[in-house]
Amino acid sequence: MDKKFNFTQARIKDLPPPAQGRFDYLDTEITKLVCRVSSTGNKSFIVTKRADGKLKNITIGKFPDVSVTEARKKAQTILTELNAGIDPTAAKRKKKIEKTLLVDVLELYLADRDLKPYTIKDYRYKLKLGFSDWLNKAINSITEDMVLKRQKKISKTGKTTANTTMRVLRLTLNYAVAVGMIESNPTSILSKARLWHKNNRKDRVIPSNQLQAWYQAVEVLPNQRAKVYLLMALYMGFRSSELLTLEWSHVDMKEKYITLLDTKNGTNHRLPIPESLIPFIIDLNDITGTSQWVFAGNNPISPMAVPAKPIRSVTASCGVEFSPHDCRRTFATIAEAVNLPMSMIKRLMNHVTTNDVTGGYIVTEEETLRAAINKVADYIQSRVTEKDNVIQLHATKATQ
Repeated sequence: MDKKFNFTQARIKDLPPPAQGRFDYLDTEITKLVCRVSSTGNKSFIVTKRADGKLKNITIGKFPDVSVTEARKKAQTILTELNAGIDPTAAKRKKKIEKTLLVDVLELYLADRDLKPYTIKDYRYKLKLGFSDWLNKAINSITEDMVLKRQKKISKTGKTTANTTMRVLRLTLNYAVAVGMIESNPTSILSKARLWHKNNRKDRVIPSNQLQAWYQAVEVLPNQRAKVYLLMALYMGFRSSELLTLEWSHVDMKEKYITLLDTKNGTNHRLPIPESLIPFIIDLNDITGTSQWVFAGNNPISPMAVPAKPIRSVTASCGVEFSPHDCRRTFATIAEAVNLPMSMIKRLMNHVTTNDVTGGYIVTEEETLRAAINKVADYIQSRVTEKDNVIQLHATKATQ
């Protein structure tokens, strides 16, 4: 049979399969329409045309599911699109990826990034918190109007919550834009309309004249893990997430050091343990020392969560409203009060100093660091200690 002929149902049906591989037949009515026959007997209609310097092969469908008449109509549409500079295959692929679900886009983003487990968990939580009913929506169905309405709704719960949840939505959709899933990010309307809430930097600390009441309320907590968690947050300025993921293998009681690995700024952070904390850590080791985690949960294979109930108990007892991060902020405030230089405070807090040209040249000696952190601890001790205070007894025990 000739390679070119006028396609009809009967003639296409009678096309024999080649002995091997495949063979293309061309329609004389629409010259770019091809019927490709394989050695397995499959017959497919295809449009072949050179566009943008490349040969495009666009499949229409299989015969007899697609008739000759239908194949010609579709071929004509495809040729019209190609002549207009539209690639039907790319357009079809784009249309498909635009329908990717919001929850799947976040997972693709997380898979592409080297993020800490805590950050991954936080992003998933916040997307679900603010957009649980959007998770199974196609990303191309999320509009600016939807974003505006949702931001207004979440803002009634809290402005900070609105900002944090919308930021996770923004980074998810920014990723979708970056990989070509959608053309633009609908959350950009919040910047255009200046609807992001202003974040007022918190400045709450535990007042110096209330340190003793706070300490005494913490010291009598029956939950030893919560007690040491709060004291370490205050005496060492650690972040809550750093404490909760601290492992016993990173606590060196012989050299009196704690090492935090891969911290928020991407570095390891080695900090001396203040003398006044050592007895508490020793006591805690008797409780959780067989676990991987210093602050092991009820199930020792996992770390505990933020001890919200003990924190509420301390507040109810001493009247001091505080959060774990307020303890860290109090540590920094006391470090300044005892006249530690800013470069030393940054090192104690594990804040980046390399963007400060001079700071980048300073290498803090370990004993200098130890003296500095004990200076902060001594200030705290002077506020919380009375003659027969329990912490003095602990200190005496440690020196025996």
